[in-house]
Amino acid sequence: MLKRDSLTAQMQQLSHTLAKVKRLIVEEQRTEALSTLEAVLGEYFGTSITDLLETPANVFRQNLDKAGFLPEELSLLADFLDTVAETREQHADRDIIWGKVLLIYDLLEQEHRVVSFAHIARRAAITAASRL
Repeated sequence: MLKRDSLTAQMQQLSHTLAKVKRLIVEEQRTEALSTLEAVLGEYFGTSITDLLETPANVFRQNLDKAGFLPEELSLLADFLDTVAETREQHADRDIIWGKVLLIYDLLEQEHRVVSFAHIARRAAITAASRL
């Protein structure tokens, strides 16, 4: 019970941080938004934007399996990565990161049996906007 409460608190904190990052982006404070994204990716998820861009999809998937993230964590990771992709100016970088977002959605659906209307809608939007 205590472990579940702790996870819930962490997920709430990460959700608040994501909302803050999105607000910073809207307010055109990209430097602060990117530094916050990098901090969360490094401290909580053990990765970086550079790693995301350089790591092949199959290795990324293996790393996710090793990390043992819970579905709630994977869903938030996908949201953070989607936000990172939106900040990228180069289409190729955006597509690489969006590919990893789609991979997480697949993992959630196939391994964890989590289906979300938000993910379905976002998958369609990513597919329409990217070259995947």
